[in-house]
Amino acid sequence: MEATIIYTDETLLDLVADGDKDAFTMLYRRYWQPLFTSAARALRSKTDAADLVQDIFLSIWNRRHDLNITGSLAAYLQTSVRYSVIKYIEKNITRRDYLILLTEVLVNYQPPDVESQLQIKELQNVIRSAVEQMPHKMREVYQLSRQHHLSHKEIAGRLGISDETVKKHIQHALQIIKTAIRHNATTFAFLLIQWLK
Repeated sequence: MEATIIYTDETLLDLVADGDKDAFTMLYRRYWQPLFTSAARALRSKTDAADLVQDIFLSIWNRRHDLNITGSLAAYLQTSVRYSVIKYIEKNITRRDYLILLTEVLVNYQPPDVESQLQIKELQNVIRSAVEQMPHKMREVYQLSRQHHLSHKEIAGRLGISDETVKKHIQHALQIIKTAIRHNATTFAFLLIQWLK
């Protein structure tokens, strides 16, 4: 029976730097699942998480000749996932599920440190101010959708407008909120990752 050789991360990285695809595959298999789990928990999407982790490994392969990782590879990869998740959330901040998640964070998350508590209050104020500045009908549609969780059809029936008008009001409202929180997207993404731990 042939003995299985267990390579250290450092050895595998040296082999990867020399273009060894088998060594790269070993690293991939060693770390893919924990990285995927972290990304999926934060993004709430297995597909997006898998894509994000694939991109991280692709980046490692593409930079293999110049890559200089000092310290733990596991820590380096988890940090890469964390920053990739933050960038992804910043870019997709106005997607419906992230705005719902933002509401959950702002309502339910009590961070242990004062700085994070202040950041949450600041985000709450930014969103509240953006909603208050919306035209009356848009604000009403947005609040019925997000705070009362009514469907487009229910909102249209209640307000006597078409489903298409409801959809346009919500799209414009989300754009207003996106603009308002653009400068705070990194803060939100960081708070979200803390909250989902």
